[in-house]
Amino acid sequence: MIHRYCITHAKPQLPDSWYDRCIALGEFQPDSDCHVRQLDRYWHAARPIAYGAAGSYVLPIAIRKHSQHADLIEICSFRKRILPYPAGVEAQIFPSLRELNLDAVAEGDVAPQLGWEPETGFLVAQPLYFKHTVYRHYASIYRGQDFLDYTSIAVELNVLDSHSASQFMTAKHFIPGGVELGVYPKPWLADVLSKLEAVGRAFLERHGSRVRTYDKYQVRAVGFLSERLGSFILIRHLMDKYSNNIPAETFGHMTVIVSENSRYTAGLGDVKPDRPDRFRLRLRQAR
Repeated sequence: MIHRYCITHAKPQLPDSWYDRCIALGEFQPDSDCHVRQLDRYWHAARPIAYGAAGSYVLPIAIRKHSQHADLIEICSFRKRILPYPAGVEAQIFPSLRELNLDAVAEGDVAPQLGWEPETGFLVAQPLYFKHTVYRHYASIYRGQDFLDYTSIAVELNVLDSHSASQFMTAKHFIPGGVELGVYPKPWLADVLSKLEAVGRAFLERHGSRVRTYDKYQVRAVGFLSERLGSFILIRHLMDKYSNNIPAETFGHMTVIVSENSRYTAGLGDVKPDRPDRFRLRLRQAR
């Protein structure tokens, strides 16, 4: 059995049938028992700098309350979902992202996949490969010191050890969305999100005053950082489980809902469109 959550600050642009419950943020569904205020007041107060990550961090609480009988948990967001099939068109600036205009497709074209559950227990975005490292890519866009401070806290809280912290710093593969979009086994997801919550909370308690001085994009640092660490933990788990021979069906298509005259404008990197039967991650030494 799969239970689907949509983390959102407003009425989702996704069809209602694509999710079971909303983890509500801000002014959306303020009286819901799944509003972040009802689940953890700390993250409700931190939402102006945590943004959607606040919803991810409280998800383990919602899972304990509402998903006792579920085996799998799916996470989607205001307008994004990982689909097991390519719907819509490829985004021009972000080749691993699909843009889907629901007004332009028949309901029957997407409905058959709604009850689909992955045999592997995982359905995640296709990995991106960076020529240098995830850290260097992060530092070129955001604040590199945040990445270093966040990693140090992860080691302190035993989420990473010294060896895995080094691997995290030199990783070259990145799964967009981390563990905050897609389908996951319930116990595994709850454990990982709880670890990310602990690191994110400690990071904001120590460095929140610095983060609050950032502009309206950079201020979301804790969300960007948890996406990177979640991706690292996810890739490491899949590689260990499948001996670096991950079934191709584990990787779906990150899909964003767009209107007739809108396009998705953010981009992180290029990914080859070819999908082999098994996805083999490339391991190289960072320069």
